[in-house]
Amino acid sequence: MEKRKMGSSGLEVSVIGFGAWAAGKVGWGRVTESELEEAIIRAYEEGVNFFDTAPVYGFGESERLLGRVLKPFRKQVIIATKFGLVWDANGIHNDVSAAGARREVDESLKRLGTDYIDLYQVHWPDPTGKVPIAETIGALKDLVQEGKIRHIGVSNFSVEQLREAQAIAPIVSLQSPYNLLQRKAEQAELPYAAASGIGFIPYSPLAQGLLTGKFSKDSVLPDDDVRIQLNPLFQKERFEAALRKVERLKEIAAKYGKTPGQVALRWLAANPAVTSIIAGAKTAAQVEENVGGVGWDIDDPDLRTLDAAFRDE
Repeated sequence: MEKRKMGSSGLEVSVIGFGAWAAGKVGWGRVTESELEEAIIRAYEEGVNFFDTAPVYGFGESERLLGRVLKPFRKQVIIATKFGLVWDANGIHNDVSAAGARREVDESLKRLGTDYIDLYQVHWPDPTGKVPIAETIGALKDLVQEGKIRHIGVSNFSVEQLREAQAIAPIVSLQSPYNLLQRKAEQAELPYAAASGIGFIPYSPLAQGLLTGKFSKDSVLPDDDVRIQLNPLFQKERFEAALRKVERLKEIAAKYGKTPGQVALRWLAANPAVTSIIAGAKTAAQVEENVGGVGWDIDDPDLRTLDAAFRDE
C-alpha cells in the first residue's frame, strides 16, 4: 500500500484509510460486531495503517471497538479521532471549548485503550462563533505538549478558519467532503492545503455509497439511515441526477475490470494533493474493494473524462 506524508507531521499514512463511522453501529443499516472486527483486521493486513474515528460515532462505540481490535498492532498504526461533537441525552451539540477538549481527550484515550492519539482533530468549528478558534487550538497545543496527542488536525474548516488555527499551532491535516459528486473543496480548501503543506483527507469519497454503482432509482433506504437524514445527494432529484452520472463511471470501470467505487477512489488518489482517503467499511469484502481502488494505472484521458462528466455538481 502506497504511503504519503501527512503534512509537516512526519506521519506516513496509507493512501487508503479506514473510516470507522459504521463501527458505531448506528445509522448504517445491518452491521455486526464480528464483521466489523474482521473488516478492521483485514484492512491492517492489506496495508492500511490509518484509522479514523470519532466519539460521536455510536456514543463512543466506534472508538471502543477500534481500540480493542487494533491493540495488538498499536505501534504499527496511526489512530485519528476527533472532538467537538457531543452526543448525549440532549442530542448532538457542539462543544469546542478548552474544557470540552480536555474532557473528551481523556474519554477517547480510555475508550481507545491507548495513552496517546496520533492525530486529534476538531470535528466541526463552533457554528455560533462563541468559542474562539484560538481557545480551541490553544487547548490542543497544550495537549501536544503533555503527550496526550501527537498532532493537530481540523475537519470541516474553511480556509479562513484554518488560517486562524495555524496562527496558534501547527495544523497537519484538513478533512473535507470530497468526491466526484461533491467538488466544493476544489474551490479553496484543497488548493490551500496543497500550497501550505497541510495533509488533505477526503471523507465520504464514495458519496456515502452513491459512487459504488449499487443504487438504482428504485432503491429504498431505511428511514433511520443517516444518508436520508444528512446527505442532500440522497434527495430525489439530486439522487436521480447522480445516478445518471454514475452510468459514465460504470463504463470506465468496465474498461479496466474494476468496480465503479474503485475507479472513484482511483480518481481521488491520482491527485497528489490528496494524502489519505477515508473510505468507510463494515465488512472485509468492502475493505478489499476499497483497497482495490489503488495500486493500478488509469489513463489520463479517462481521468479527464470523469472530471468533465461530474464537473457540474
